[in-house]
Amino acid sequence: MLIQYEKGRTLVHRYDPLSKLMMLFSTAIIAMVLNQVWQQAALLLLCAAVALLGARMAWSKLLKGLRIITVVAVPYFILTSLTATGDTVWFKWGLLSLKVEAIQAAAVMTLRMFTLFLSSLIYIVTTDPRELVAELTRRLRVPYRFAFGLSAALTFIPLLEEEGRNIKAAQQVRGHRPPRGLANRVRYGLKFITAVLLNALRRVQQTAGAMESKGFGAYPDRTYRLEVIIPRWCLISAIMYALFTLWVWWVV
Repeated sequence: MLIQYEKGRTLVHRYDPLSKLMMLFSTAIIAMVLNQVWQQAALLLLCAAVALLGARMAWSKLLKGLRIITVVAVPYFILTSLTATGDTVWFKWGLLSLKVEAIQAAAVMTLRMFTLFLSSLIYIVTTDPRELVAELTRRLRVPYRFAFGLSAALTFIPLLEEEGRNIKAAQQVRGHRPPRGLANRVRYGLKFITAVLLNALRRVQQTAGAMESKGFGAYPDRTYRLEVIIPRWCLISAIMYALFTLWVWWVV
């Protein structure tokens, strides 16, 4: 249950969804603009500090989140280091040749992946999907059908994770042993993914039926019980961060 909203009263929780969304996009732009290893490392450390101090995320949760993206980032780093071009040879062994420029490019892209994932994780953990839907429709005039789809996606992610845990527990109760060998692992993984997807489709059908019975989408507008107030300090800090992003874009 890693990627889901958690209630709290931290500094990041007190930001309204739109201000945090603006800062999330600004962080993504900065990460795409910076092209030095030390710059990407500094930005990643800044995001980690926001997660630990601003959002009060536990070290275990932070490391689990980074472990998820490591599965993709580390192979990408190795592949890019071996295939990217460069002029300065750092290490050579037979046909294997590592270039300094290739390693730097791979490190920049890998750190960028970690930064984008961690900043998105902070946003999801500290943002109430109901407040996000209300702000998207009221402030940005996004059709509530699309906004509700985004909220449903954020809501279904932890439900699918819980479904996976229940399926594994049921298999253990029935005496299923962990698979051995590559072929058995692939076969088990396909069966497990199929079971999770079938349960997800069943939940989607139930949700769609409930929404249709309540008349969802029958009217161009809808009412909201939740009222989101945007503090002035949140808006000012978000605008200042956006201006800082433009300055970084101009300087770099």
